Amino acid sequence: MTEPLYKNLPVWQQNHIKCCIDDNLFQNKKVLEVGGYTKYEITQSLNVKSWYCIDPLYRGVYIHSDAFKVFQASILDFDVNEKFDTIIATNSFEHVNGLAAGIEHMYSLLNDGGKVSALLGPIWSCYKGHHVWYTQENGEIINFNNIKLDDWAHLLYSQEEIKEQLLKNYDEKSASDISSWIFETDFLNKMFYDDYKKLIESSKFNIFEFRDWHKSKIPSSKIQKILEEKYNRKNFSTVSIKMLLEK
Repeated sequence: MTEPLYKNLPVWQQNHIKCCIDDNLFQNKKVLEVGGYTKYEITQSLNVKSWYCIDPLYRGVYIHSDAFKVFQASILDFDVNEKFDTIIATNSFEHVNGLAAGIEHMYSLLNDGGKVSALLGPIWSCYKGHHVWYTQENGEIINFNNIKLDDWAHLLYSQEEIKEQLLKNYDEKSASDISSWIFETDFLNKMFYDDYKKLIESSKFNIFEFRDWHKSKIPSSKIQKILEEKYNRKNFSTVSIKMLLEK
């Protein structure tokens, strides 16, 4: 039996698409993808009515047909004379600065009964929430899964302290660039788990699902106490969140 086309995607995207299939979010639906760009052939294999993609990092506008379009745009102000049945967002919400406005705008873009399915992470409050993705001069990629850095370092230490940690394993430029990136990037909205939960609970959406996705890593009681006192938050274990919302 031939594998479905979406099986060629990264595993996190495969898993999210499978969830959406199980929830009947694609069949004959008008879909808006927030962040990223799923190829036309894959979207058609999902039997959608139409599929639009928006991503601020995309360059320009690509129109394959009335049923498939890609826009360089943000969910904060995407303006189109369309209403959608499904909004799908895979590992993009954590990058949206001003997500509250984005959630509100998504509500306005949906038909009544329309749904938002989002998978996001690693979020800022988890042990690898710095979400580092850095290419060294030799081409080697340092990311949040392989970086040699203490868990929760971005929440526990200063920029200079993190640089000192990194210098044990990386060259001066890499250590400096990564530590600067963690503290200065606008690539992340730096929202904690508690912030996401409060935001969604206060939105107009009906909440079908709001749960942990990846297996959590729990801080020691000592680290938990330090983080709670420093940030007045409780959850520092959730790595990523799966949510399903309905208008």
